[in-house]
Amino acid sequence: MRHFTHGLLTMRLLTMRLVTTFLVAMPVVAISVVAFVPVGRAIAEPAASEGSLKEIRETLDDAKQLIEDGKPGKAAARAAEASKAIEALAAEGTAPMAGLRSLWERCRSLRNDLELEGADVSGISLTPLKSANAKASGAKTAAPKTAAGKPAGKGMETAPPAAGAAKPAAAKATAKPAAKPGAKPALTFTAQVAPILSRHCGGCHIAGRKGGFQMVSYAGLMKTGVVQPGAGESSRLVEVILSGDMPRGGGKVSPEDLGVLLKWIDAGAPFDGPDPTAPIDGLARQATAPPSAVAPTKPIVAVKLNPGEVSFAADVAPVLIAQCVGCHDAMQPEANLSMVTLERLLRGGRGGSALVSGKGAESLLIKKIKGAGIEGQRMPLGKPPLADEVIATIQKWIDQGAKLDLLTPQTEMETLAAAGRSQKLPHEDLKKVRFRAGGSLWARAIPDDKAVAIERGDVLVSGNLSAAKMEDLADAAEAVADRLQEEIMGGKSPIIKGGVVVYGFAKGYDLSSFWQTVFSDDRPKGVTAGGGVLGDVVYAAVIPPTTDKSSGGKNDAEANTRVLLAEQMTTAALLGRGVPAWFAKGAGRAVAMKFEPKAGLVETWRRDLPAAVQRCGSPADFFSAHGDSVAMATVGGGFIGAIMPSVSRLEALVGQLDAGTPFDQAFINVFRSPPQQLFEAWVAQQAARGPRR
Repeated sequence: MRHFTHGLLTMRLLTMRLVTTFLVAMPVVAISVVAFVPVGRAIAEPAASEGSLKEIRETLDDAKQLIEDGKPGKAAARAAEASKAIEALAAEGTAPMAGLRSLWERCRSLRNDLELEGADVSGISLTPLKSANAKASGAKTAAPKTAAGKPAGKGMETAPPAAGAAKPAAAKATAKPAAKPGAKPALTFTAQVAPILSRHCGGCHIAGRKGGFQMVSYAGLMKTGVVQPGAGESSRLVEVILSGDMPRGGGKVSPEDLGVLLKWIDAGAPFDGPDPTAPIDGLARQATAPPSAVAPTKPIVAVKLNPGEVSFAADVAPVLIAQCVGCHDAMQPEANLSMVTLERLLRGGRGGSALVSGKGAESLLIKKIKGAGIEGQRMPLGKPPLADEVIATIQKWIDQGAKLDLLTPQTEMETLAAAGRSQKLPHEDLKKVRFRAGGSLWARAIPDDKAVAIERGDVLVSGNLSAAKMEDLADAAEAVADRLQEEIMGGKSPIIKGGVVVYGFAKGYDLSSFWQTVFSDDRPKGVTAGGGVLGDVVYAAVIPPTTDKSSGGKNDAEANTRVLLAEQMTTAALLGRGVPAWFAKGAGRAVAMKFEPKAGLVETWRRDLPAAVQRCGSPADFFSAHGDSVAMATVGGGFIGAIMPSVSRLEALVGQLDAGTPFDQAFINVFRSPPQQLFEAWVAQQAARGPRR
């Protein structure tokens, strides 16, 4: 039977290739062809919906190209055509929902881009997609539930679930038994798909970037768009294999391997591993290694160093940034070895593990920088060899067990190195480093608009506002910094060692450019401020609010500006201490609400809290910062404000953090319970209160 299946699939592949060749040679006419169908499917003419999906993708491609060509008006018209076609297919109920969701998300992303360009996007309809099964049966889908298990509010426009996400429950007649939590799909990316991609694509598109295309990880593969979840035969990855164009160099994808790829994509292209950014090569090695070769790994946590031990943050990370990260970056790492975080470094690359903990001389990293006992060239490539004392320091760090001494293994290398400097340098010297780096960050984000810089104590205010507004922002930032120092630091020291850089933006697109530079992502809709840490820069970025005269004076611009500054400066100071984002953002908002309780912005946050709780999702979503960023900030502020009746609680927590107590322990010491337990109780309390009027 196995040989029969193999032969049948091979015949279908040959049929598809012959038909493709025939079509290329023929004049363009309307015909039907036999489509390639993997084993287990009925052979039939291709569904009209598949052709329609392809046409919509091409329309969206046209719109994206028109944006790049500087023609946003024409791009908006094409995107509007695509959105109407998506609605029509969804109404028919014949197209795969996963494919429609993917196109819906692309259309939404284009609309956001066009909004930034100032184009008219009113014609781009984004009606939430509904399950075809539910529509056909006339069954009502269950409303999404909150962390407390209560139905979500009505009337909210939401994006369709991502491919592979759980669908809303339909009527009992169509419901299926729920999968067990944590259960892996029958066909897995890590064990079956990754080895195929590594074997057939690794040399050109994982280790390299042939043709401008690279897929280092699952996340990188999905960003390329060559995989359309739920539509295997329409995916570009399958098309180039079927056409024989890929892989090049003589190797061919077997019918069995192609069948696995099709089945995986048709199932929604799910990911079953712990980290979608993990290198595909590494996943493939782990999947194909004998069980005895896969050693269990313990989680890496920061530890206190013994006297005389080498600091990774202060002594090793700066060397890797200066000498290695340029080639071993996140997007196109040489030999698939990324060094942007300690976690990535420890994963290794195509050559295997870079480090052997406790054995520096045997580690590939040391061999490469020494240029001894290796294949290939000495590293760093194209630069002078590292000094002997620098190599000795790195080797000593590995010999000591390759310990992490600050923050987390997922922290960006630049941030780790900056944390090392912050420990070594005194406040005034560190302030010079931070403020100089703050000016460089502005120049990277907005190179065509030179910033005005005003230094006030431990705050550098930098922006492109008018001279008068810059002075107002500097006054407000200095006042907020002084109050934070008094309330949270007991008046003894600045809110963060080395000071804070406050950025003031005149327009939304300026903040969007800054956001893209910092996060490599679009600014979330509705977000007008942000705080965080990037390398040496601890920053608060704001678009200063303007007075809304129609609000009768409640929306006071000065008070709202102080609110945003207090929120983002507190958030940045806490993130600079390595606390989780959910706490830093929630505490930042809670502090701002206590500082300016009558500000119009604070009243808005209070009013929006019940709806935000409905949109927030599960406790796991909240603590992992997944979901609507605006809702998460509102919920975080409400939660932390409820368990922190006074800012003195935060002062106690910061004192413990600065004394070296890990966050989880410091939180329990101050709030007497784990955060998850407190959060679930708070959400249940919110649900019991019901919607506010």
